[in-house]
Amino acid sequence: MAELLVGFDRVTKTDPDGVQAPPEPITLDSSTLLRHVMALGSSGSGKTVFCKALTEEMLRAGIPAICIDPQGDLCSLALHLDDPEFLAEKGLDPELARELAASIDPVIFTPASRKGIAMSADPVGSDISGMPDRERVYAITGMATMIVSLLGYDLEGDDGAGLVAVFDRALTGLHKRGKFPRDLQQFTHWLLHLDDAGKAEFANLLDARKIDQACQKLARLDVGARRLLFHEGLSLDIDLLLGFGERAAADESKTRLSIIYLNSLNTQEDKEFFVAALTERLYAWMLKNPSKEPQALFYIDEVAPFIPPVRKPACKPALSLMFKQARKYGICCLMATQNPADVDYKAMAQFGTWALGRMTTRQDMAKVQPTVKSLDPVHVDKIMEELPAQKPGQFLLISPDNFDHTRSLQTRWLYTKHETLDEDRIERLVDEYTFPVEPADPEATPEGEEPPPPPPPPPTMRERFDALEAELKATSAKPEEAAEPEAAAGAAAEEEDVAEEEVDEADESEEDDSEEVAAPVKSASTILAPPKPDPELEETDKLLLRASSMSAKEFATKAGLGEGAARARLRRMVKAGRAKEWKDGRVQRYFSVAGGLRPDIGLDRKVNALITRVSSNDVERKARELRGRTSFFGLIGEDEELQRAEVEYRLVMQLGFTEKVTRAFIKRLFGRDHDELVDFVYLHPYNLRIVVYDGDKGISLHEQPGEYASRIIDFDGKTTLEEAAPANLKLRESDLKTRKADDVIKASFKQRFKATPKTVKPVFLPVWNLHFGSPGRSAERIVTIDGLTGNPLEW
Repeated sequence: MAELLVGFDRVTKTDPDGVQAPPEPITLDSSTLLRHVMALGSSGSGKTVFCKALTEEMLRAGIPAICIDPQGDLCSLALHLDDPEFLAEKGLDPELARELAASIDPVIFTPASRKGIAMSADPVGSDISGMPDRERVYAITGMATMIVSLLGYDLEGDDGAGLVAVFDRALTGLHKRGKFPRDLQQFTHWLLHLDDAGKAEFANLLDARKIDQACQKLARLDVGARRLLFHEGLSLDIDLLLGFGERAAADESKTRLSIIYLNSLNTQEDKEFFVAALTERLYAWMLKNPSKEPQALFYIDEVAPFIPPVRKPACKPALSLMFKQARKYGICCLMATQNPADVDYKAMAQFGTWALGRMTTRQDMAKVQPTVKSLDPVHVDKIMEELPAQKPGQFLLISPDNFDHTRSLQTRWLYTKHETLDEDRIERLVDEYTFPVEPADPEATPEGEEPPPPPPPPPTMRERFDALEAELKATSAKPEEAAEPEAAAGAAAEEEDVAEEEVDEADESEEDDSEEVAAPVKSASTILAPPKPDPELEETDKLLLRASSMSAKEFATKAGLGEGAARARLRRMVKAGRAKEWKDGRVQRYFSVAGGLRPDIGLDRKVNALITRVSSNDVERKARELRGRTSFFGLIGEDEELQRAEVEYRLVMQLGFTEKVTRAFIKRLFGRDHDELVDFVYLHPYNLRIVVYDGDKGISLHEQPGEYASRIIDFDGKTTLEEAAPANLKLRESDLKTRKADDVIKASFKQRFKATPKTVKPVFLPVWNLHFGSPGRSAERIVTIDGLTGNPLEW
């Protein structure tokens, strides 16, 4: 087993002469990860760095890793930190960093996008052949669950649960008849062509009309941009992600690091589906490839949205099963979250090693205390007292498999860069990354002889996987061509049952369709070829992206142009739709659209937004409830219908503060009188009322909910924040223009609480605006519900 260096002990030791010893390295045995590792801590505590250090160590040990990257923080694992002096100052051996860079094969996959290495996932694409009966039942149920989730149904509602049962029974029946569909398209075709006798099989599970509606929705899944999720790029394959086998574009001397960047997907539902599909495939793979030793690392950064305590996203059942079973098959799980209260407690119970970073909210502290008590009952009080005071990179490491007591850890520095990559940087990295090449040794050439010519440069990451994709498409086309006469002969020889005929017809119709459209597609792609890039605009865009915005004068200095020429070029950018302009006082300023920022309204960096938990399907159900309420001043009639619903993000001010809270009497007898807590409150941007959040009742506003600000029940520990480009959010811009100034917000807070305000930051709350209307009437009624609970919001 390998020893994994995660950092150094913060407890200093001295020898008998009083000389301080160097910090003691803290290591974990690689087998520890078979019982899984959870890293917890508030934003900025360093939990992602801890997890990346552990990932680097696993890769150094030759164990491949699959990393789910929701924000772009993990993509920089592919960037080698080539600074030996800096690494040595941080207590690391620069040679180990060089060895790591030379020994790994990093690949960045972007589902449904060509920015990185494109990857697709078909919910019916799993290979269930050869599975034990029990595991095959789980796999088919998982497929049915993913399909229903993609259609937008609530998996715990009657319709959602009924549809899961329908699709489960249908897939099970097709498998028994030896006609299991090869993909979602073929399964959809079979469902749409069921006759009345076929539909009768599902009559006891769900109303036939609802099944028909769901099948129509299913047909639309494979149309438009969303079909990229099922067809764009390489098919999701675990051997490919782990770098195993001939069809993985892998170098056998290197260890595969697969990073899956989820922000290429537009909706949380699509992200949940992809995580579900990946977890299902990994589960099936490990059943076929069992190992008692660690053979792969599965890491999800910010896991809370994928396995929440109440809601049931498509990936929750698969992740729950994976955490329970993975250790038996050599799969090591590593998870991180800033909100322990947002993770299902049953899932957390499967983790044997805990890295606890800084926590400031009592909700988070209350969530982890039972686990701490079970793992280290002797020191539980001391641990809980230390958590709020820890600095970034400091953790309390609880691992009964490795230590007989809790260790105070300072996370080691990384061998790779720690940066957040957006899609444009990912695209450049994939286009340019090649395996490091050792320079030729000049002494190896005999004196008087010409040195041999340098070898050709290795292919880039994109070139390697483009070649693999072309090879796989070429080989997969051959069996389909050979199957056509076989299918025809079978049809002539004997009469198949209804289900078998439908699947065969799907095969033939797809082959016929592909032949019919081949020529027009080629012709259209030639006619509608994209214009060649304009080098001048490309260079302008690169310069603009170096700052949140620039004036013509600032741009002229950067570009080496006169101010008039710079202004003309910037206006070309605006006309081409690649930049925007606005007036800051008397100065006209410009910013690149590609940066995703909104400096024109004061948002010159990424912002924090709460992740919505209310889906479009939830909105439809809520609209039926609201439509039926006739007590709203007598204005709502039974004929009122939901016309449209749209998501909007409202501004909330997050205020950070410190506060002294009097301790309980018993604690005062044996220690200090007060605890000094670091916490946040959330305020309305205009009236500065305090935001209170209840997971059942929703959001309400109060002048002063209690004596202590740190005891206010709000978003902390109950919801999840994610970084987002402000240009990607539909904002109420008037909120930003009319909000109170920071000093006014702090002064208002100090008047109400005996606490010290520190920072003020914008946070954005998702809301749904429901537009109701009645036939024959032009007037609309708009009802706003919050995007966290779906309750009406009075803002």
